[in-house]
Amino acid sequence: MGAPATKAHRIRAVLDHLGRAEYSARDLTRRLELPDAKLRSVQRDLEELQQSGEIERTLEGKYRRPVRATPLNPVEALAVYSAARMLYHHAAEYNEHYLTALEKLTAQLPAPARRVALLANEAYRQRPNKGTSRTFELAAQAWLDGRVMKCDYHSPQKVSPMELIIYFIEVNARNREAYAIGVNRLKEGGRPYVYRLSRMRNMTLLADECQIPEDFHPLEYLSNAWGIMTGETVKVELFFSPAVKERVLETHLGQGAEAVTLASGHTRVVLSVGGVKELVPWLLGWGGQVEVIGPLELRRAIAEGHKLGAELYRVQLNAEEGGCSPER
Repeated sequence: MGAPATKAHRIRAVLDHLGRAEYSARDLTRRLELPDAKLRSVQRDLEELQQSGEIERTLEGKYRRPVRATPLNPVEALAVYSAARMLYHHAAEYNEHYLTALEKLTAQLPAPARRVALLANEAYRQRPNKGTSRTFELAAQAWLDGRVMKCDYHSPQKVSPMELIIYFIEVNARNREAYAIGVNRLKEGGRPYVYRLSRMRNMTLLADECQIPEDFHPLEYLSNAWGIMTGETVKVELFFSPAVKERVLETHLGQGAEAVTLASGHTRVVLSVGGVKELVPWLLGWGGQVEVIGPLELRRAIAEGHKLGAELYRVQLNAEEGGCSPER
């Protein structure tokens, strides 16, 4: 492309490069194909651009163009508003940041949609515990600022101290809960795991800074998750009855899933997932309309779930038919 011939061309080229990545003055000199003698000129350009607010300097001594908000068109605003509503559904308690995000997006919707969205926002304002639910806020701040978050993690089995380096925050599409993917530096191994935000207590941000590894890709990490949990890939084979064929074909079964309708009207589904635990409640929700062919571990879990449910209703129905109210 050749080196810029004038200062005006050079500044435009600098801004163009800094809009895509972070560079030092020396990096820019090389990228602009300028001689080393022009390094001081590039440094002066960067100083002028920094003073005018066009660029900013990082702690590492590199330069970048600040991210500036861009207005959304109505369809984009609605798409982002709908995504933000996922937070509304998963959060049992009021969170000021959820509400302000919804309000900012609502302002960009056309009038008819805006009126209805305002009613939904007002309903969220009535959620309990205003100002006390800060879990998502602190986790987001830790992730965005690159800081370690300290907390007590209340798993179903025990309470454990945790100092979490957050790589990513994701809302589980299956249960609409927010999760943090990251490394607990108090745990040996240094492997990232998935942690539910609602199980975190006594959260504080430490002064310690942290970095996300360059080779971490959130979608690759979650590539075999049914919802949010990952692990060794397991092949699952399911056999759905003809009565639910249309519902099965409408269901998003994940990347690589196979769904074939057989001549009998049954639908055979084959999935590859990172563990079967999250599949259990979903499969139980289909009642007797699905049979698990494999793996055996999942087949047993579904059979046991149906057995417990059948026994529960058998006792209650027998009591009701005998004129008694079942004890609860």
